[in-house]
Amino acid sequence: MINNKRKLLIIIGNVIGNNVVGVEGRRTSVIGVRNFSTTIRRDHINPQSWHEIDWRRAEEERKGLQEKISIAMQRKDLKEVYRLQHSLINNFGCCALAIRKVVTNKGGKTPGVDEVVWKDPSEYFQAAKDLKKIVQKPDEYRAKPLLRVMIPKGDKGDMCPLGIPTVMDRAVQAIYHFAVDPAVEVTSDRFSFGFRKHRSTHDAIIAIRSCLDKDKHPRWILEADIAKCFDRIDHDLLMKKTPIVHKQVLNQWLKSGVMVEMNYMDTEMGTPQGGIISPMLCNVALNGIEDLVKSQYSRKNDTSPRVNIFRYADDFVITGANPEMLLVLKGVVSDFLKTRGLELSEKKTKITHIRDGFDFLGFNIRRFPFNPRLNQATNQETVLVIQPSKKGIDKLKKTLRQRINKNRPIERIVKDVNPVLRGWAEHKRISYHSQAVFIAIDHWMHQLMVSWTRRHKGSRFEAINKYLYSTETRKWNWGSSPKALIVNIGETPITAPKPLKLDRNPYLSEDYEYFMKRRETLIYAKFRAAIYRKFKQLCPGCGESLHNGEPVELHHIIPRKSGGIYDMKNIQPLHQICHQKVTHSKPDTEAIPEQIVDKLIPTGKGPRVLKYYLPDDGKEASENTK
Repeated sequence: MINNKRKLLIIIGNVIGNNVVGVEGRRTSVIGVRNFSTTIRRDHINPQSWHEIDWRRAEEERKGLQEKISIAMQRKDLKEVYRLQHSLINNFGCCALAIRKVVTNKGGKTPGVDEVVWKDPSEYFQAAKDLKKIVQKPDEYRAKPLLRVMIPKGDKGDMCPLGIPTVMDRAVQAIYHFAVDPAVEVTSDRFSFGFRKHRSTHDAIIAIRSCLDKDKHPRWILEADIAKCFDRIDHDLLMKKTPIVHKQVLNQWLKSGVMVEMNYMDTEMGTPQGGIISPMLCNVALNGIEDLVKSQYSRKNDTSPRVNIFRYADDFVITGANPEMLLVLKGVVSDFLKTRGLELSEKKTKITHIRDGFDFLGFNIRRFPFNPRLNQATNQETVLVIQPSKKGIDKLKKTLRQRINKNRPIERIVKDVNPVLRGWAEHKRISYHSQAVFIAIDHWMHQLMVSWTRRHKGSRFEAINKYLYSTETRKWNWGSSPKALIVNIGETPITAPKPLKLDRNPYLSEDYEYFMKRRETLIYAKFRAAIYRKFKQLCPGCGESLHNGEPVELHHIIPRKSGGIYDMKNIQPLHQICHQKVTHSKPDTEAIPEQIVDKLIPTGKGPRVLKYYLPDDGKEASENTK
């Protein structure tokens, strides 16, 4: 009886937040529907350093709360949504994850107006504690002004303003993004693809293909462009529409002001590009446009309206059966945008017939007469052709010309152009008709390299032969050796992802497995895909998805200098933060998750790793050897 009472007291005394730590250290999450359970060491409940943080537990708590927020939003229970958001924001593990998101971002080392950056784990840990104090007193939070910098936009020399918050303001935005995005996801438009979890430009293009490739396809397209969307969104509308527990914090971000060449300027409208929260706020402002457009022409009033809208952030296209219909919809959209402080750009907004084609998200979409020699078999008189846009091709060629400088050696050229070619081809490989463009670019590259040989004195024929090599698939290959050749993107296999099931929610456990399996198709290297499948697309260090946008490193369990080989049994994919935790761990490995402890061998210095970023929302991947 005494023992039973003692056990009960231990359980009650160890209730921390929404999690229960059992007598034997076995923790079962009671936050969400997921049946997460993992062994937790007591010395990790209150970590004393960055490397002692139990990332797996932090991820479970965050995911559980996010799932509950989504479910409450589906029930339209805002009171419960705000209560759960408050719990998430005040969770130290979630604060640490927010800091982790900031420091692992490519711009994590870019300072704001206070010129502060976090450089090492001790500063990360202190920042997490400071963030916890800030979010506990939202009424006292004061966002610092943004640092405005101008970045190039397009190829015409135009400049675009970018507002850079301080690293702490970015962290505050990150943790509120954790809390607000699950609620926004529930209310988002069905065919909205920009800046949403597990959605990308590819999904938008595939959805358009599914619509326009039907027998009774829409023939007219409204190409819409919103003038300076991020700079003009009405603040009052965002304050009203955003489902955030602390409105005063949102107001601080919107009214923070900007520093332009040491001069302070107020921000009376807009949400500056550069903040973590800005893309989500853009979606909040534009959500609802889809239902409005489709409600104008229902099948009750029109036998075949063929009205569809596909949106990626502030870029969207609307399909219709005739131009008169689209003119009406243009007016409806203009009125909708006016209530948000926005307007359509008259110069860039136009109505186009599908046979003339239109550009969207880097692709040109157009219908051509069917040609049996060039197109796959079809019963239709015309065929839908989706190819990289001419603007995108010209931009690629400009980049390649800059890298193939006449004074550069061939070794440097191979190293510089291959990542560009591979990344571009992987992003454009989702359409059957892209391959013809890839082959044309290979021919163009060959002519460019022939011109490059003019730098050589003497016989041009000898210079060309010096850098040409034959392979099994291609006779002429430029390079410095048979093992260092310029890649031929014409050999890139075409792999179009399956259409996204638009009713799935990435924050719900019942849909989690669907998104993980679907992401496998986006990992193009066979060995890398096999490694990810072995670990079920999860980092063995923290249990979080390997596709969360953080840099991933392949860890050699037995270092190569100690005889370890590049083999499935000797490789583990770890987030960069988790890998640092392994290589900086104490000799007794008390800070390392048990799944890794069982397999690790002390390594002294850090092991050799392959470091790369996974493609995210259409962004190119890059691979470097460390």
